[in-house]
Amino acid sequence: MGRAKILIPEDELRRLYVTERLSPQKIGAQYGCDGVTVRTRLKEAGITLKSKSAAQTRYPRRSFDGSNAEKAYLLGFKYGDLNAYIPKGASETIVVRSHTTHEIQVRLFESLFEKYGKVTLSRNVRSIQTTCYLDMSFSFLLGKYPESIRRWLLSRERLLWAFTAGYIDAEGTFGLNQGRGRFKIDAYDADILADIHALFLRYGLRSKSRVIARKGENDYGWEWKEDVWRVSINEAQSLEKLVTLLLPHLRHAKRIEDAQIVLANIRKRRKNGTIN
Repeated sequence: MGRAKILIPEDELRRLYVTERLSPQKIGAQYGCDGVTVRTRLKEAGITLKSKSAAQTRYPRRSFDGSNAEKAYLLGFKYGDLNAYIPKGASETIVVRSHTTHEIQVRLFESLFEKYGKVTLSRNVRSIQTTCYLDMSFSFLLGKYPESIRRWLLSRERLLWAFTAGYIDAEGTFGLNQGRGRFKIDAYDADILADIHALFLRYGLRSKSRVIARKGENDYGWEWKEDVWRVSINEAQSLEKLVTLLLPHLRHAKRIEDAQIVLANIRKRRKNGTIN
């Protein structure tokens, strides 16, 4: 007499395999059979088997479901601060990673990605490494400012402002110098800074763009690997307009605080009659 067929209720099979993310081997252990039998039952139930990469995923992931403005912001933040790549042997995983010395940057990273995947932290005496494993819906983060992304942003100025805010949250600085507000971005990304500078000019802002260090130059023992560009705004009226345009998009708590300090400084100076 042949061995009785092991039956697993379809709803239970779906719960264990899809929702609980158990492997066929672990499901089989509960029903007294091996993983091959469970895979057979999955096929009979019409449940799609996971790829090897998906099956090895430790933590649940959620596909990107944000707006175009969210996507634009993430792109700006990524180009300014994140490394995004597909790890070897994991064709369905995108890793985003950052190194920082600031806890506030860690909190921002977590707020951006923890709803989509598990965020892990690794600390040493010098910095904090933040990492998140995402699914392939985040493939738009791959590459270094590809032309397709550039065209998409340049054709939609509202999204370009969200992108600019993300980049400023990563690389920009607001502050006071000699009692006056200042804004600057220093970065290697010539194309990105050129597009941000052009955006500022289109909005009537007195933006300046220049190279502040050349590739190969040494500065206090540091050799620059590329030309370093700076985009800056110092004129009060332009700076006030810039902060007003950016505040709805900024997410970095320190960047928001510093921008508000600059804005308050301008308004105080205007009230005192030192500027128009």
